[in-house]
Amino acid sequence: MAVAIAVAMPCKFSPSAAAIPDAGASAASSAPATPGRIARSEERTLASLTRDNRSTHRLDASTRELRIPFTLAPGSVPEGVELVLSARPASPRSGGRIEAMLAGSRTIAFTPQPDSFEARFSLYSDNLRAGENTLIVRLDAGSADGWRIDLRASRLRVTALPSAGYETLEALETALSAHFAAPRRVFIQADGSGREQLAVEALIAQGLALRMGQAPVLVERPDAAELVVRAAMDPLSPNASIALADPYTIRLAGAETTTVAAAARLFAARSFAGTQTRMTPADALSAPRLAHTSSDSASRVDNLQALAESGVPFARENGGRAAIVLVGASTAERLGALSLLSRASLVSGSAWLYAWYGNDAGLAPADHDLFLMGPIGALDPRLVSAAPAEVRAATEAASRRVPRERRSYGSTAFADEGSPVSGAVTGIAALYRDAGGRTIVLLTAPEGADFSRAARRLAHSDLWRELHGRAVLWDAGSVTGFGPTARTDYALNEQLMDLFRRHDRLLALIAFALAVLLLFAGNAVNRRSTRSV
Repeated sequence: MAVAIAVAMPCKFSPSAAAIPDAGASAASSAPATPGRIARSEERTLASLTRDNRSTHRLDASTRELRIPFTLAPGSVPEGVELVLSARPASPRSGGRIEAMLAGSRTIAFTPQPDSFEARFSLYSDNLRAGENTLIVRLDAGSADGWRIDLRASRLRVTALPSAGYETLEALETALSAHFAAPRRVFIQADGSGREQLAVEALIAQGLALRMGQAPVLVERPDAAELVVRAAMDPLSPNASIALADPYTIRLAGAETTTVAAAARLFAARSFAGTQTRMTPADALSAPRLAHTSSDSASRVDNLQALAESGVPFARENGGRAAIVLVGASTAERLGALSLLSRASLVSGSAWLYAWYGNDAGLAPADHDLFLMGPIGALDPRLVSAAPAEVRAATEAASRRVPRERRSYGSTAFADEGSPVSGAVTGIAALYRDAGGRTIVLLTAPEGADFSRAARRLAHSDLWRELHGRAVLWDAGSVTGFGPTARTDYALNEQLMDLFRRHDRLLALIAFALAVLLLFAGNAVNRRSTRSV
């Protein structure tokens, strides 16, 4: 295996055999591909692999070693591993020899100069295997000062062949929790659950997130999924049950809609540890509780930061005082909302088992806090109009960021046909209290924006950690907060520019008509002047 190195500063790599892998270094991890499986590469920051999600780690004479455990899904076949190491010197006297390796494998070593650097290189992968592995970064400082490793910029990239399937529910759950080669793309089919469909889908999404440690990637087609979860009524299953229907499919069943919902709550509440291919309520009595320990400390403030860190107030009493409202006409919008819900329940540590789920805020219990998700056009406009000024300001700002749909007339309408502009990744998050004292959270997108894309971006990125205050606007790369003094009005020149953007072609048509009118008027004046002469 050849070493691939890209360094952003002068470094001296050791010429020893330990630093130069040979062609047979990864032979032990190579295996022929199973038909239907394709090896894929995944990259994660070192910070995401640590328990406390810390951003930096200092290596020096007193702390010589950084050990980061990571896992590959059972049944996967690893093919290679790369490390991107980013560091800055602790002082002008920083130096020494830095070594990187997998536990039990040979070492890659280099000697950096006392400047910030980013180095990418392949590690020996002969000891990389399915299950638990450990990355080791070690410093032999000698008399030199140490280095500060940037764990958010440093990344580990693993290439592996996914598993050919799973034989037990326990093995599948272990695979879902793996850092690499885990089944991430999931198709949920719950249209056979009757009136409980939305609740069943929401509970399944939360159960997946708690097992994965991140929001699942929900897809619209089963052929695009690595795992399928189906829920439907089955007269032959009088009690709630969860079964492994095939190596890639989990089946939730019950004789009635309420029984299917009970199976979904079982899926979101109990771990599959020690379970073979089937779980029933009787098995759940001895099964461990399904929970996730968040690395974030719970916020004491009552705003979006508390929601992002601990799911407060909706996580209280397992969601017993929460009404979850998912609106939207398309499947993509519903899946985007489910992604947001799964991220919110993940930080709370457990599923919101007893929440009310629906698609109409008007039907929600009056004494429940409201968690609303969906495009703003599908929400009750009274909720936005009754919101504080900062919420309305964020809504106005988001609307101005969205490319306006052109209003075409005549031949321009034909020219524009079939070339729509893709929706912008722009969303609004807000938390406030209504006149009755209940908490209302809005996660929405303005008209013209793509709520599905915006929701997925927020749910699957660190933007979620940046939620704060009462109202924020997020886009593909940043979060902008709005304070209580924010105003919904904006300068006259901005209003005029917005008017021109909205009606640019209509204004151009009026200007053209006015020019033609003036032309004809000028010709008439010229003719009269000629006759008088």
